Amino acid sequence: MHTIEFQKRGLPHVHLFLFLHLDNKYPSSTDIDEIISVEIPSHEDDPELYRLVENHMIHGPCGILQPNSPCMKEGKCSHFYPKQFQPQTLLDSNGYPDYHRRNNGHSISKNGVIIDNRYVVPYNPKLLKKISGTYKY
Repeated sequence: MHTIEFQKRGLPHVHLFLFLHLDNKYPSSTDIDEIISVEIPSHEDDPELYRLVENHMIHGPCGILQPNSPCMKEGKCSHFYPKQFQPQTLLDSNGYPDYHRRNNGHSISKNGVIIDNRYVVPYNPKLLKKISGTYKY
């Protein structure tokens, strides 16, 4: 069962209901890293993915970079950006991932501000590319 919504930037947002086999109930950090990325890809290695991340998977800028951003509540980002660089994916006590974010020097310029991996929204590279081929922006 699923439903597709279109968000402000035009990118589809899917709510999907899945039943998983018990062996897959608690993924490891390695499993998560194989599926989800929170990093800006190399423009040289994958220009298509770089463009998609640049256009659709960057939060903000907000915080000190843009204190009047709509996500700012009482001087803090309501979505908790910028995230911290993280040497490995960790699962918190509720099972939510704190994703692996390297300080690898990749950046994007958005509204005159240099953005790094701390502002990347989690995405699946294969799915992002597949959706972009289906929907033209």
